[in-house]
Amino acid sequence: MLTVAPYIQAGVLTLAWVAFTVWCYRTVIARRIEARQHSDARTVVAFASESGSAEALSLQLVDILRSQGAKVLHQPLNQVTPDRLSQCRSLFVIASTYGEGDAPDNGRFFIPSLKKTLAIYPELGFSILGLGDTTYEHFCGFSYDINTVLLERDAQVLAPLVAVDRNDPETIASWFTQLADAGVIHPDQLNSIEFSDKAPVNPQYPLRFKGRRHLNSGSPGAPIYEVTLDVRNQFSWQAGDIIQLHLQGQIREYSIASIPEESELTLLIREQNHPDGSPGLGSGWLCHQAMVNDTVGASVRCNPSFHCSADAEKLILIGNGSGLAGLRAHLKVRDMSGQHDNWLIFGERSPLFDRHWDKQLTEWYDSEHLTYLNRSYSRADSLELASVTGEASRGYVQDVVSEHSDRLKRWINAGATILVCGSRDGMAQDLEHQLGSILGSEKLEALTAEGRYRRDVY
Repeated sequence: MLTVAPYIQAGVLTLAWVAFTVWCYRTVIARRIEARQHSDARTVVAFASESGSAEALSLQLVDILRSQGAKVLHQPLNQVTPDRLSQCRSLFVIASTYGEGDAPDNGRFFIPSLKKTLAIYPELGFSILGLGDTTYEHFCGFSYDINTVLLERDAQVLAPLVAVDRNDPETIASWFTQLADAGVIHPDQLNSIEFSDKAPVNPQYPLRFKGRRHLNSGSPGAPIYEVTLDVRNQFSWQAGDIIQLHLQGQIREYSIASIPEESELTLLIREQNHPDGSPGLGSGWLCHQAMVNDTVGASVRCNPSFHCSADAEKLILIGNGSGLAGLRAHLKVRDMSGQHDNWLIFGERSPLFDRHWDKQLTEWYDSEHLTYLNRSYSRADSLELASVTGEASRGYVQDVVSEHSDRLKRWINAGATILVCGSRDGMAQDLEHQLGSILGSEKLEALTAEGRYRRDVY
């Protein structure tokens, strides 16, 4: 006799999965709905940030303008196209700068897209709030570059650019005051603004240290450790999200290598030391100081820019060093869901000593969960490479991409998504140049806009 119980259980599980998926992509869904609702807006508030700082401030400005009756479109800067600029009359940009003038991922295509056109915008008024750090030579360099390119296109300054050094609330307040002086916002609205560039604080939970494992003893590079923490089902996350550890009043962020179904939070930590030899705050605690059952306050930062669509048929995962953490989480999700068209390209120093999670990668390759496994090593000889499972070569991940450019184009044409995780300087920059030369810069921008080229770089 048939029973309906299994069907009810399956239905409940399916509904739970759908609800969780909708929750994970709620920000993306909300942005798409908003873009449709405000498609004819003449005012655009754009943000460029990876940590949420600029976005938090931009939302405050959006709320003020809408409370005054204005129709406002709120978007990542990458989505502000030349066609959009020709339709709007006011543009407000809040942008962070990383390193020596680098743009955040959700803003780095704005300037190149403008430079490809001859359009001018004499009827466009704009103002920019730049977030940065004066310890870098090109303080707020990205914001100044945006300012320059808009002036070159005949746009008019509504309020001068204000550059903010490391969370200074008075400087942020001065920009909003300028907007009030220019008649953009009502002066009485200034009292409602929280003048801080910090991202919204996420709920904090205690995590218990479980253990660590040194993965690359003998490597010519810095030590790297697998670290596990007991989450005790206190919170959830999804592949691509970031764990924030609260240590001595400061936050250290790390890519999460595991998924909630594994019942523990796994990290891949490269040991960092200051010039005087003293250990870094986060890596020092995780790699050496923490003892079993020690606790640390932690929160999850949702990182939608490195989430992957559940219906991505093919996945190309590229990274180096501890960047394998973010890629491993995505591979684990796809393993559990039976999605096996995956190509991992990973770079390290030594094929003898730098084989992080080699057993699992080998198992995934043997079971064809990894259709291709390419590992590149900057320091290797042919005998050392022969012992590596998959395809091993001397060089860097961008060399692998170049060597297999035809395969890359076939996968992209078949709908593949590219995920990149690892060092911003060097690997990610060189890789992007290589991808641009193979696919074309316009194709790379289109993949980004479609959510098929995503990065978690640091």
